[in-house]
Amino acid sequence: MNVIRGATSIKFNDYDSIKKSILELYNEILNKNKIEKVYSIIATVTPDITAFNPVTFLRKEFNLNDVAFMCVQEAMFENSPKKIIRLLINCESETSNFIYLNEAKKLRPDLMGE
Repeated sequence: MNVIRGATSIKFNDYDSIKKSILELYNEILNKNKIEKVYSIIATVTPDITAFNPVTFLRKEFNLNDVAFMCVQEAMFENSPKKIIRLLINCESETSNFIYLNEAKKLRPDLMGE
């Protein structure tokens, strides 16, 4: 089993922005990794994301009905970034390339060159 992490940001707390960002993130994770089977996905969202649950899009768009999903609110600390969605994917994969998109790139400057 392997674990793959990823994060992205949304521009607006609305249905379209959440959908666009989460689908872009998951597609990029799939493109950069050789995932054979997904067992579970844990998502966190910052408290300012309230318009829609992002994992609902993943379940529907990728037909992940047999995958265990959990979405929880991210803990907030002083100077925490806003409008961030994070994913933790438990899967069978030959690779474990972490993906950070949009404003979430600032969370992992060590991965900026990838």
